[in-house]
Amino acid sequence: MAACNAERYLEQALKSTLDQRFEAFELIAIDDGSTDGTSGILARTSQRDERLRVFSQPNQGVIAALNRGCALARGRYIARMDADDVALPDRFARQIAFLESHPTVAVLGSAVDLINDTGVPIRRARFPLHDRQIKQVLSAGANCISHPAVMMRKDAFVAVGGYRPPFLHAEEYDLWLRTAEHYALANLPDVLLHYRVHANQLSARYVRQQVWSALAAQAAARIRRRTGQEPPLPGDRVSESSLTGLAVGREHVQRELIARYLDLARLTLEAGDHTCTERLLSEALAVSRAKAVRQQAVSARVARARSQYGEGRILDALVSMTRAMRLDPRLLGRGARHAWRLLSRARSRPIYS
Repeated sequence: MAACNAERYLEQALKSTLDQRFEAFELIAIDDGSTDGTSGILARTSQRDERLRVFSQPNQGVIAALNRGCALARGRYIARMDADDVALPDRFARQIAFLESHPTVAVLGSAVDLINDTGVPIRRARFPLHDRQIKQVLSAGANCISHPAVMMRKDAFVAVGGYRPPFLHAEEYDLWLRTAEHYALANLPDVLLHYRVHANQLSARYVRQQVWSALAAQAAARIRRRTGQEPPLPGDRVSESSLTGLAVGREHVQRELIARYLDLARLTLEAGDHTCTERLLSEALAVSRAKAVRQQAVSARVARARSQYGEGRILDALVSMTRAMRLDPRLLGRGARHAWRLLSRARSRPIYS
């Protein structure tokens, strides 16, 4: 577990890990330069449970923290866990039993339940279960193994080189692609983790970098399949300009950026985080003002206006509706009565079918 300024959810994440029904494990936490109460929570918890081993370092980023934690791991298997998620009690037992009976599988994930900031369920995420299906989806450009739900064999992790700095915020996707070239992958159908969706998670804060890194990982895998050689990569994180050298066109980059922004905006809207949804859609509009982007932004702003109106925040609701009308003049043309009718609908649904 890498933790940087994770105090809000950390105690629940630690408790869910240490309360596993399978008890013979060590929990390695890397405190990556936290400036909040993270260090204190880790120290207090380690005093209560000696299985927790805490290592502190100046902030070096998630990849350096994860590589250090994995290098320190003394077990045959490495389970990943994020400091804002919740592991179910049978997670380790179910994954170890599977890996013990399937010696060719190097990486094992599971289905996850998405929860919002306060732990309210959003929806369930299921993934392909078998090696062939997983590799097809990975090759097509989608990450179908949930990183914080993974258990992997340490010897395989070391053999493929661990997490690589150029692929910041898509480091696990690059790892799965490289592992898939030598080992089998699998997912359990069971939900073994509650994956928290919130505005401060890395995937919501660094969308562009994540997309660039994922596209670079996918392109590098294609080049390895074709030539048997690793393409030249920057020593630091990949950038948009790096993708040109990997034969990834700008139009493809833009399409993937827009798709990622829209997917995340839909998810954060389901989670009830209208502020994060608005930020993501504003960033998407800066990339493209295509119809699909504008439509989703309008729907999100109307949904926010409904929520504000329901809370009695009439002026805020008017501001949100005005911003929606700026993107879709048809709303303005239908008049204020239609706008308020949208606000007061009991059920929430998109404007556009």
